[in-house]
Amino acid sequence: MTLEERLARLKEWLGKIYGSVTEAVVNQHVFWEVQDIIRVNRQLQNTSSVFYDWMGSTFIHSTVLSVRRQLDTDKNSISLHRFLLELKEFPELISRDYHVSLYNRLEYSAEFAHHQANYTYDRHVGEKAGVLDVNTIQMEINSLKIASENLHHYADRVIAHHDKRGLERQTPKFNYLSECVAVLEKLVLRYTLLLNGAWQDSLLPTFQYDWKEVFRIPWIPSE
Repeated sequence: MTLEERLARLKEWLGKIYGSVTEAVVNQHVFWEVQDIIRVNRQLQNTSSVFYDWMGSTFIHSTVLSVRRQLDTDKNSISLHRFLLELKEFPELISRDYHVSLYNRLEYSAEFAHHQANYTYDRHVGEKAGVLDVNTIQMEINSLKIASENLHHYADRVIAHHDKRGLERQTPKFNYLSECVAVLEKLVLRYTLLLNGAWQDSLLPTFQYDWKEVFRIPWIPSE
């Protein structure tokens, strides 16, 4: 496979990873926003419902599985882990020259594009660096593994299937989910910038409508 083909494949992978991690970020945001709605509404707080249990369980399971998918190393899987391993083996895929070429846009002058691209590469890769640093990539892989360790174990032993051995580690807490999603988001944002030249400070989209409007409408009509 040529470097051009690897680069095209890497872009395809990042597109799918971006979508999956964005979904996890949105799901987390919605879950905690709904928890705030419940927290400030005394009537909801005092009303017992299996719906609350279902909502929490669904959020936990879907997020844990989203995280687990990003740790897959199977040759047929598309994951952030495999994405990073590919870059570690071929750090020249995102070279300085490649990144600079992304800024040749009509709205940029040649001088500004050259300056901005090199400034970005200096800041996110290293001054005078010509290609990605493999040690940094390994650190990113390690951070991904550490953040997701408990979640991966929980997914394998409880969610993906019921393992007769049970859990050998502490049941993951909500903050574990938040920390792991934050690591995924940070890495996706970094490589969206370096690989595509697109800067974002968050994967959470700006909603063009009031998604909480549904909570202002009675769900069960009065008889």
